[in-house]
Amino acid sequence: MKFSIKCIIYLLAFSLQAHASIQETMKIYNQGGTSSGNLKKIIISLVKNGYYYSAIPLMKEYLVMNQRSLDSQLDSSLEKIIDHAGVKPFETLPENVLNNSKSSNILFILAKRKFLNGDHEEAYRIANRISNESSIYPYSSHLKGAALTLKAKYEEAYFEYTTCIKSSIREKGRAQDLTRIEQLKINADSCKAGIARNSYAQKKYDKADLQFLDIEKDSMVWPEILFEEAWNSYYQKNYNRTLGKLVTYKAPIFDFVFNPEIDVLRSLTYLKLCLYEDAKKEVDSFYRNFLDPATKLRNYILSKGKNYLFFYQLVTTFEDSKMADDFLMSHLLQSLTKDGAYTEMKSGLLESILEFKKVKAMRNSKFKSLLISDLKEVIGMYRKLIGSYTRNHLVKGYADLFRAFKSMSYIKLEVLAQKKEALYRDNGQNRTRGDIKYIQRNDKQYFWNFNGEFWADELGDYVFALGSEC
Repeated sequence: MKFSIKCIIYLLAFSLQAHASIQETMKIYNQGGTSSGNLKKIIISLVKNGYYYSAIPLMKEYLVMNQRSLDSQLDSSLEKIIDHAGVKPFETLPENVLNNSKSSNILFILAKRKFLNGDHEEAYRIANRISNESSIYPYSSHLKGAALTLKAKYEEAYFEYTTCIKSSIREKGRAQDLTRIEQLKINADSCKAGIARNSYAQKKYDKADLQFLDIEKDSMVWPEILFEEAWNSYYQKNYNRTLGKLVTYKAPIFDFVFNPEIDVLRSLTYLKLCLYEDAKKEVDSFYRNFLDPATKLRNYILSKGKNYLFFYQLVTTFEDSKMADDFLMSHLLQSLTKDGAYTEMKSGLLESILEFKKVKAMRNSKFKSLLISDLKEVIGMYRKLIGSYTRNHLVKGYADLFRAFKSMSYIKLEVLAQKKEALYRDNGQNRTRGDIKYIQRNDKQYFWNFNGEFWADELGDYVFALGSEC
């Protein structure tokens, strides 16, 4: 009972403190409304008192009205808003608004927009203006590394990726918010992957092989890296290890991964080993599983157009029920809900709804009406963002399938041609299906028979023992 009373007293004190803090902001509002000079004070006060989402529309309004560099106080407020809400709420601002600011946060938004539009050189130039003391600096280093890799400037990219890792670790040590700590960890791991991709792009496959191992298996980045490791093994001509990497995706823990290229690479690897029946089975299975659902998915996307609120409702309903029209839609929505950008937007939506409830409990006033209106705008924005992202995810899923079908068609024709040729050169010798002598390994790798069960410490380390029949 004593504990309950203490909790009630604490919650009451916290509620009174929060009420007192918002009263300060209300006084500022009552003194001058949302005039240009007063708007800055309101934003700073809202952020100081933890009303980050209420401040978003006001901050955007301020940026449009005052197209010049932010002072240290306002830039710090913007930094805190972005720490909680991410950069997406500001990505729709006109480019002329973004161009006129020297704020690190605004520069990053502009650089990211340029990068996504394919202007990698300009993205690098803008990101290079970001202060190394800014909390957004680790992300700008990541962006610069990616831009330089795409420009084939590998040594410079390596420097940016190592800077990204160091600065992410530095900022993680300063961070208090658990979400931000996790985002910085993902950023650091993504830059480790960037270093490995750098080596892969230079065809330094042995080096890339070791660099991929720097990413821990519990990282959010690791599931997609496993596939890249499989390609790296493929180009090392270590086809048994490629197949071993890919079989990991059959583990139940990876049921959220949707990547048709996994099936393509598996088929292609069997083809390289001249295991034509295995390659044919993979191709036939892919067509049987995906051809009709892919057609249905395409028609579904076209029928709904750009009704983003519909797609928002689609993914929300799926998260509640785990039910979808077919296995393909279920697979795509499951992969979406594990996506980092999606979880960030969903977190922003939930936090803005909680803030809305807090504001709604305030006494009626013009200031309350302003905040309610602003928060409705933010909540609506997040729903549209999630809906748009969901639609784009489905479109990308269909595009990935379309490319996979083209690759599978090539493999199917190649299998038929090679099987026909094999008939003429067959010497009638018996072939052994599998043997450990076919496994390439080093002194730190040991044999352990796979019995159909997946263990966490074994994931990603499987290797097949198939001999080439070429």
